[in-house]
Amino acid sequence: MRLEPGISQAEPELNRAQAMLGPIRDDIRQTLRVAWLDPGLEALAQEPVFFAAAWSAIRPSVGRSFLTLVRRLRDQAADIVCDLGPTAPSTPLPALERSQPLDPPLGEDDRARLAEAARAGHLAAAKAQLVLHLFLRAARRERTRGTGQEEPPTRRGVPEWQRWLSVLPTPDPARDLLLRAKDRLGTPDAPAALRPFARWPSALEAIWDGLEPAIASPEWTIGASAVRRTLLGGLSALPHPVELQWGVLHERGFGDGARRHVVDLLEAYDASTAGETLAAAFAWRAVGAPDLGQEA
Repeated sequence: MRLEPGISQAEPELNRAQAMLGPIRDDIRQTLRVAWLDPGLEALAQEPVFFAAAWSAIRPSVGRSFLTLVRRLRDQAADIVCDLGPTAPSTPLPALERSQPLDPPLGEDDRARLAEAARAGHLAAAKAQLVLHLFLRAARRERTRGTGQEEPPTRRGVPEWQRWLSVLPTPDPARDLLLRAKDRLGTPDAPAALRPFARWPSALEAIWDGLEPAIASPEWTIGASAVRRTLLGGLSALPHPVELQWGVLHERGFGDGARRHVVDLLEAYDASTAGETLAAAFAWRAVGAPDLGQEA
């Protein structure tokens, strides 16, 4: 490749990686079958060369064993929060409305949407927890060993019922609460587990009123540690190794300084993901534990 004077070898690679950010984001959503991208994954787009290379290494392991581990994390989180807050009634919202009336009350369509948001968040949280941890291990140059066993392909594509959630707005009435939740949960951004509910500030407030005291309990800390241990213990079942070619990445402009920045960024997100998985499970139970269907 012939370069113009003053243009480094890395610049065309960086431009190419930046041009691929949109397709990579979409591929992550399609592969994980989630409507939105977790804030931690969005933050990684600051380093497009690493983002592209690491996702290319992680993507082949999103199969049966990956989904089995995700299901284990999700079920464990749901069991843990069962003793920390509202139980799971048979229809959406009674647990919230029993704790406090929603003002303004939600109509039938909004109640159905709220249940879908809780369902989508519960399905997405454990996937984000696992993928972000794999990104972190890759950035630390920690090789994730694979079993070497090929697995049949899994379904791809964002489920139709989730598509309306592709944009997560934050209405003004919800901003202060999400900032408080960010501080209490220790997340770098507004918690992904709560952002889908910002459309309905009264429901978000009701969920948070039950969630906040649970976060302060010793059982929450113990539960988050248990969820994290389950993730770490399940990594060995993934089929493909995750290991990057650091010499190639360096040639493409991703040097040691950028790697240290990514490690710091990912460590902040990774430290909060178990709590996010618990929070998503709590919210799912709070609106009535809507059926997860075939996605489970």
